[in-house]
Amino acid sequence: MADGKYFSTTKKGEIHELKEELASLDRPKKKEAVKKVIAAMTVGKDVSMLFPHVVNCMQTEDLELKKLVYLYLINYAKTQPDLAIMAVNTFVKDSQEPNPLIRALAVRTMGCIRVDKITEYLCDPLQRCLKDDDPYVRKTAAVCVAKLFDINPELVEDRGFLDMLRDMLSDANPMVVANALAALQEIQEISGKEVLQITSHTLFKLLAALNECTEWGQVG
Repeated sequence: MADGKYFSTTKKGEIHELKEELASLDRPKKKEAVKKVIAAMTVGKDVSMLFPHVVNCMQTEDLELKKLVYLYLINYAKTQPDLAIMAVNTFVKDSQEPNPLIRALAVRTMGCIRVDKITEYLCDPLQRCLKDDDPYVRKTAAVCVAKLFDINPELVEDRGFLDMLRDMLSDANPMVVANALAALQEIQEISGKEVLQITSHTLFKLLAALNECTEWGQVG
């Protein structure tokens, strides 16, 4: 992404050109256009006027392109909440994709979009991902609950996400257990309430998970 060719000024004619490229049916051309938009964004240029055009690129099987669009979305969703709702259907669809990397990417991005208006729409996909067959998706979803709690604690409690996190402390996968524990600890710090009660059964599960974790999973 360090290519100098992407870092040109976003003049009026250029914006029009980018709109055309973003609407292109040629996937490589579309991806190059999104890269140009992200590059302009990272150097502080305002490319928010391209929001609907970039969001339209979300519906793709190309993981790299999807990551770029999600990055743009995280950056501008707060200033463009009405337009951000356009992305909800794709998030829901992505959270049910056969590819677990796409499901995890969708739920991770959901957790980073701090917009009350679309938070409620994201609860059902998050609920599904917390029970996903793939441990990578489950461990990503666990972290998302803590992010969601920071935005709307009542919603997290009402939807039973805290109980789901507690249940995940008994997950068969040690990394899922580690992330569920980290999420509960973070929620406890934010709320000032005791949301994590360590029973002898829980402690046994945590020690077993810790034993299976890599040294990276044991840090912190």
